[in-house]
Amino acid sequence: HRTRMSVLIESVDLEALTKIDGKQLKKCCELCIHNFKASGTDKKLFSRTAKELGMSTADVGAVVEGLSGFFLACCKKQLSQSNFNIIAKTLKLPDGYPTILYEFYVANVENIRGMLSKNSKRLPHYKSLNWRLELEMSSRSLHHEIRPSFLLEIETDDGVKEKSELMQCDFAVLKQFGSQLETALKDLNSSHCRRMSTYIN
Repeated sequence: HRTRMSVLIESVDLEALTKIDGKQLKKCCELCIHNFKASGTDKKLFSRTAKELGMSTADVGAVVEGLSGFFLACCKKQLSQSNFNIIAKTLKLPDGYPTILYEFYVANVENIRGMLSKNSKRLPHYKSLNWRLELEMSSRSLHHEIRPSFLLEIETDDGVKEKSELMQCDFAVLKQFGSQLETALKDLNSSHCRRMSTYIN
């Protein structure tokens, strides 16, 4: 759990929360949850809330944006209360703030999950690869020279439908393609990719 939580901490910015009081935090949490339920931002409600709290709309937006990222990440990781408290302590939030955040999170976790399910985009993933080696023995322009080429059929699946792509290449291009895939696999272990995975997985 330690690795998953460290990724969560890196992926959200809650600095704006340290500049507001408890009353302002609760109002911003209400506004954040309203956005989840409405699947969008109500600019008039933002303005009214900012005026009521004596804040600028930009400051309210910064707080709500941080809260949205935090609640989404917590929901994706399905954090228990103990892990939630560890996260809040690591973020060094003011006293009482973790309790407020957890109460809003627990009361609205189903709304957040519903929004995730409704708006999530499933990226195509690899399913299978078929290949065939073709040899051109000779042509009008080339005599007594063998020219190899590869015909590849790559199948992907995005959760809705399967898709097949055909491509033809020579050995040099195929070798470069394999090298790029190896680099991509190594990059999956980078901290940047782990942060991004909290938003797309």
